[in-house]
Amino acid sequence: MSNTPVSVPTAGYQIVINRMTIDKLGVKLYDSASAVVAELVANGYDADAEEVSVQLPLSKTLDKGNPPYTIKVRDNGHGMTPDEARAYFLVVGSDRRRRPNGARSRTKNRAVMGRKGIGKLAPFGICRRIEVLSSGGEQTAKGFLTSHFILDFDKIVTDGDGPVDLDVGKYDQTWRPVSGTIVTLSNFLGKRTPNLEIFVRQLARRFALTSPDFKIKLTDTVTDTHVDVPQFEVDIEESTRISVDERPVAHEGLELQVTGWVAFAKHSYRNEEEAGVRIYARGKIVATTRDFEQPAGFTGEFAARSYVVGEIHAEWLDSDELDDLIRTDRQAILWDSDFGNALRQWGMKLIRDVAKLAAGPRRINSATKFLIKSDIERRSEARYGPGAIHRAVMALSKQIGGFAHEDDLDDGEYVEGLAELVLSVAPHTALVESFKTIAGKADANMDDLLDLFGDTRIAEMASYAQIAAERVQAVEQLMAVIDDPSTVEGDLQKLIANAPWLIRPDWSVITENQGLKQFRNELVKIHKRRTGEDIEPAISYENKRPDFTLAQIGQRLYVVELKKPNHEFDDNDYARLENYLVALDELFEQKWVKSHFPESYVVHLIADGESVTGQTARRAFESAVRDGVVVRFTWQDFLAASNNAMASFLAARDRAIQS
Repeated sequence: MSNTPVSVPTAGYQIVINRMTIDKLGVKLYDSASAVVAELVANGYDADAEEVSVQLPLSKTLDKGNPPYTIKVRDNGHGMTPDEARAYFLVVGSDRRRRPNGARSRTKNRAVMGRKGIGKLAPFGICRRIEVLSSGGEQTAKGFLTSHFILDFDKIVTDGDGPVDLDVGKYDQTWRPVSGTIVTLSNFLGKRTPNLEIFVRQLARRFALTSPDFKIKLTDTVTDTHVDVPQFEVDIEESTRISVDERPVAHEGLELQVTGWVAFAKHSYRNEEEAGVRIYARGKIVATTRDFEQPAGFTGEFAARSYVVGEIHAEWLDSDELDDLIRTDRQAILWDSDFGNALRQWGMKLIRDVAKLAAGPRRINSATKFLIKSDIERRSEARYGPGAIHRAVMALSKQIGGFAHEDDLDDGEYVEGLAELVLSVAPHTALVESFKTIAGKADANMDDLLDLFGDTRIAEMASYAQIAAERVQAVEQLMAVIDDPSTVEGDLQKLIANAPWLIRPDWSVITENQGLKQFRNELVKIHKRRTGEDIEPAISYENKRPDFTLAQIGQRLYVVELKKPNHEFDDNDYARLENYLVALDELFEQKWVKSHFPESYVVHLIADGESVTGQTARRAFESAVRDGVVVRFTWQDFLAASNNAMASFLAARDRAIQS
């Protein structure tokens, strides 16, 4: 770099900006290193750079560096002279596309990504010092004239709207042999950068540039690892791919062109970056959506929200002639605008189409995985031998396994429960199918019926006995843990989660309810946000000790909260229950929750006594009981009900065997 100063005096640099602008357009919108770096990369692209290099420490908390960390983004674009920096860069909120030829880049005629003129403030979301060194203008014998200045957050953020003088860097008004810009960030907030793999994904997904004359290079300054940022890719099921090149968005007689594709991924989302359909304009991401904002209830909904991926380009979303349809942080579209709503309606149909297309291949994958993981073929032959029941086992395995969530089939306990269900139900299925076969024979006789009963009776009785034995065992376990003084609430909740029919005979976990799983995850987030505490609700077979159990019966959600035997439900217990109730009420304000559980929710509280003494808590608890939101049982009530349910089941089984 040449440091030879010119003879002209330094003119200085000023910026006019107020505290609210910085706060809302910098700190609030860009709170991750990848988001900030993406804005600086986009600036390089708009400046006709062919290469942007990014140097930063990864897997580190940025304000903990010793010596202090920096992030440096360097491009080889046309750069800025001091006059250009003052006229354009330091004017916040200026729409560059309204300048003469401002919609296209200077030499390569690229459709520029920048528009609002606020990307320069993005770094203030993670740091307090931005150093800009840029060389541009006409090349002379000395090189390119350089501008060099520092944006210091604490100096430029004032309560007033007057101009703020910026610190001038030592290379200002000097000459450099090459054009381009170097932005150096320092004095960081307590933000942590991800590892190299994650950061590359985060940066790659923000751009969809196939131009051979632009590339992004990344260096982890901690490990001195260098990588080129690739085009973002997701492994997809090719048979589910739908091209949108011939599916324009219709709006008031117009056909708005889109290109790209939507498909189902080969695996459910493994990371946040690959989730959903990415929407781009001018090569930069403007939104990501999993469902185009559509309500719950469409065919293949839950699979779509875990598998659907895509890359869609809609240049008209960032058109120079139309209204700005993109949110300031370029992470969402203004869906309520006329054009945004047209895209939403178009996308809703697209998601439904790809979900239907993916149903078959996804079920085949899940069914095959279940057959392998459960070893069901060998177990069926060992239990029932060859014949009608074994054939029923294999048919049921393919059907039920096909409806299982593919990722759940990595849970051994879940697979075991599903396999035992298939093995238990298969004899009844075989019996029904055999009756249908005999009924369809014109010459059926008594020998056919004898053969039928000979083939199915032993297996049927074994199936009944197995189910009865499992339920008897569960009741015995319940009695044991109630009498054991060392029992903790988590043990009781786990028992209930694995045998929910102990609460009511018609409760059973067949396959994981995906709606219930989504509800559980949202409930955990809301509770964490309100209280700062983690909870672990159970909805099926799990190894963790749950805090309470969730079950869906018909159109109502049931929450089972229990206390240890001989423990009185007190003020502290109510405080925790109230947190659950508030979180549940907040969640039930969402439309998809109301549609999934139209009969709302009820809490089954199992506690031997109750001693809520605080006046406010007492009044609130009694109100919840009076309104039927909370129903309390003692452990003796609970055990008696379980025994009665068991007696009825055994009697029904005996009658079935004797008939």
